[in-house]
This record gives sequence, C-alpha cells and structure tokens, in this order.
Amino acid sequence: MKNIDLSSNKITYLDTACMGLIDPEVAEEAKQVIASLQNIHIPPTDFTVHLYSYFARARAEAARLLNVTPEEIALVESTSHGLGLIAGSLPLEKEDNILICDLEFFATTLCWQARREKIPFEIRAVATKDGRVDVSDFAARIDENTKAIVISAVQEINGFRVELQEFSRLAREHGCLLIVDGIQEAGALAVDLGETEVDVYCAGGHKWLRNPFGMGFLYVNRNLLPLLKPDFYSYFNALEPEGGWGEYLESPLRTPFDRLELAETARKFETGGTGNYLGALTLCHSLKKLEETGIKAVEKKVRELGDVLATGLEELGIRLVSPREPRHRSGITSFTLPGGLEEERKLNARLTQEGVFVSLRYTSGVGGIRVSPHCYNSREDIDRLLEITADLLNKNKLLLLRGR
Repeated sequence: MKNIDLSSNKITYLDTACMGLIDPEVAEEAKQVIASLQNIHIPPTDFTVHLYSYFARARAEAARLLNVTPEEIALVESTSHGLGLIAGSLPLEKEDNILICDLEFFATTLCWQARREKIPFEIRAVATKDGRVDVSDFAARIDENTKAIVISAVQEINGFRVELQEFSRLAREHGCLLIVDGIQEAGALAVDLGETEVDVYCAGGHKWLRNPFGMGFLYVNRNLLPLLKPDFYSYFNALEPEGGWGEYLESPLRTPFDRLELAETARKFETGGTGNYLGALTLCHSLKKLEETGIKAVEKKVRELGDVLATGLEELGIRLVSPREPRHRSGITSFTLPGGLEEERKLNARLTQEGVFVSLRYTSGVGGIRVSPHCYNSREDIDRLLEITADLLNKNKLLLLRGR
C-alpha cells in the first residue's frame, strides 16, 4: 500500500461507494464481543448458541429495512457471494439465457460464467446508451428462453438508479426472474420490496450499510425458495432438535446419520457452520442505527449533497456522467474532465494527496471520477472537493496558455 503523508491535512471521506465508515457505537459493540471471546464465562456450547442468535437478529433488521419477512432473508458474506449462491442453485438448461447489461460490476457475470462451465446456457449482454439503463433495451433482448434479468438497482460506475418497478413488470410479463444487486442502494436510498416485486435482492454490508466485516444479506422471495437447492447443508441449516442443541449433542443415541429437519427458509443458503458472528452482530447494530436515523432522512441528506456537488461541477463547466433526473439519481455522482483519463488520474492523485478520498472508475467506456458522500458528510466536504478540482483546472488552463 502506497504511503501518503496526510499529517497536515484532514481527511474528507467521499468514497462510500467503495467502503463506508463504521459508526463509532457499532465499533464499540464489536470490541466488546472480541473482549468476551478472550474471557468466556459460560460453557462454550451455550456461548456459541448465543453468538448464533445474532444471525436471527440481523435477519430481522434486514427484513425490516426491505419490508419483507425474516424467513426470506439469509446472511451472506457479500453481494458476490449472494449472487453466486443463486447462480449455483437456479435450475438452468442449455437453451436458457440470462440478461446482464454492459455497465454491471464484473463479479456479476463471473458467478454465471462458473455455472456455464456445467451447463452451456447464454449470458446475453444488453448494450446501454450514454450510461443509461433503460428497460426498453432489455425488452429488445428478452425472449421465451430468458430465465432471469440480472440488474443493479444502482450502477456502481455512474450511480444510475433503474426503475425496478418497470423491470419487475417486464420480468412478470415474460415469466422470468428479476435478480437485483442492491449494494449501491441499500443504506443510502429507501427500498420497499413489499411494493416492488423482485425475486432476489442482495447487498453486502460494507458500503452504505456501514458494516465493517464480511457480512450482508440475501433476500429470496418466498415463492422462489422451494425451487432453489443449495449445494450443501451444515448443522445450523437444520432446525433445532427437540430439547435444544445442548441436549441433542449430549445424547448417546446421536449418530452422524440422523435425519434432521432442514430449514426451508432463506436461511438454507447460509454456510450453516461456525459463522461470522462478529459480522452478524455489527450488521445488526448498523441496521439498528440506520433505523434510528431513518432511511428517509439519510436519503434526503445523500440527495442534497449530491445535488450540491452536481450543481458545483456544472458551474465549473464539468460534464456529469451521472443522471440529473431525481428518479435516476442515487448517492453516486461521477464526472469526466476535458483532458480525459490522464487529467482524471491527475485530479484523483491530487485529491488523495490533499486527503480527499474518491474513486476513478470506468467500464464499457463509461466512467470518470466517482464521488459518493453519505450521511456523515457535510457541504464543507463537497466544497473542498470542488475547490481542489477548480484549482487543478485553472492551472491546466494556465499551462495551456503558456504553451501557446
């Protein structure tokens, strides 16, 4: 990792689309759990069952955020993990196809490519125009063999937020599934899956949900659950035996061949063994903190900061890559510079040197400097980025004039 001297600068953190800042109270909760692992005061079996209870609590909080039931929620390591579980368990035949647009994060296709090594179905690319993900482009590519539409609710490159209701309608009309990557939406914008019918929605917790460890959630619509079978089960995929785990583990009658009743909820997709208890605990508390603040209040601030940034960039004569229409706006604002990638790399390096953290991202020719403020940011943070950007542009203009 490259060392950067920031001793004389404050940090202006504007890169939540890469990783969110953990809430101090959540960090304190994590420290207490780690401390408890160093000094266990109850039998380890009881302690393990206690730690596992955080899974149920985190599922309940995630269900509340999405307006679904806890039985439709599984805890997964990341968005990619969740998508991979679905790609691996969805019944597919060689004549089937799935639709994925050309702006998606590459991990979205990797899990389907692995499945295609076993069944040669088609991963059908949907071309976008000017960075916009339009349902009509998918409608032009869909047919009777389309098994699923795989789409990000918010595109990670330019923050384009799709109209999920329209995609849901298209999927229902053609009898295919709607599988949604929600990592750049959940925690920044209000999501109501009770109003918008999707089949699968997954989101890692380390971005807008502000969870520091490898833990997120996977929603699977209850109507789809009977059709999907995971590759394996482990003991926490089983329902607790009568009398509890403690009594069962002590029984001389227990054998490794006992037929335990397996969960038929989304929980069947979890690893089932010793899990990421710390990640579940922090996800639970991160979601509780979000609920206390209110997702609508968070969205309001995220949108306001994005609008201030977009207006400031336009006043500098800078071209936005992100949409301006409210229905397509998200927490991400991306822009390009007149000098293209070379100039954008210079700006990114200058911002990093000044302690302003953003990202530079491209895919399929779309991208630029990506800025993603969250509720912990202020207008002063946006102003600082704009000032440094304006300074660099003015210096470049001066160098051009001198070159003449």
